[in-house]
Amino acid sequence: MDKNIALVIACEAFRGELDYFKDSIDVEVLWVRHSLHNTPDQLKLELMKKIEEAEKKLKPGSTVLLMFGNCGGALNGLKSRTLTLIYPDVADCIPVILGSMDRYKQLQREKPGTFYLNKAWIDSGEDPLGSSKKYINIYGEEKGWKVTKRMYKNYTHFTLIDNGCYDLEKYRQYTMAACEKFGKAYSEEKGDLSFVEAILNRQCPMVSIPPCNSETTVAPTY
Repeated sequence: MDKNIALVIACEAFRGELDYFKDSIDVEVLWVRHSLHNTPDQLKLELMKKIEEAEKKLKPGSTVLLMFGNCGGALNGLKSRTLTLIYPDVADCIPVILGSMDRYKQLQREKPGTFYLNKAWIDSGEDPLGSSKKYINIYGEEKGWKVTKRMYKNYTHFTLIDNGCYDLEKYRQYTMAACEKFGKAYSEEKGDLSFVEAILNRQCPMVSIPPCNSETTVAPTY
């Protein structure tokens, strides 16, 4: 891990991946709930709170890694009074978990109607079956199921990403059950951890936000 990174603020979507690198991550990790990616404004507010918490812990000028994709533009406009903020220059977390942007683009061309899943998304209830339970509790069986089916109507595949961070079988069975219920095709994609490793070592394009500066700059570090 890059020695200049003093603290990590991470989405729980990456918990399995970061746990894999726990022996090399020698700084504190502040976790943010994965479910907030559905509400970018709330995610931004939560990130601001975490940044303020980090400001109290760290010396001015320290660097904080935001382990996020820029889901819904939630990272736009973030800044710190005293810290440099960095994050990978990706619009979504899926390319990171798959291992590369090229791999993600290839899969999007091959199967554009794909909804991706991993352990963290399923554990947090941010998946088709989890959504159906939530909306059935709110609206009742008939309306809740109708709302959930509408949410996923444009997807053709539910795809489980396997990058070797966890025992897959439990999540494979769960995703297959979701496919059966929603009438989708099941697939698995082999991811890898190279993108996560590159982020931790600052060896990929990163956005850097200096202290008290609302301007962001993309800084390739290949």
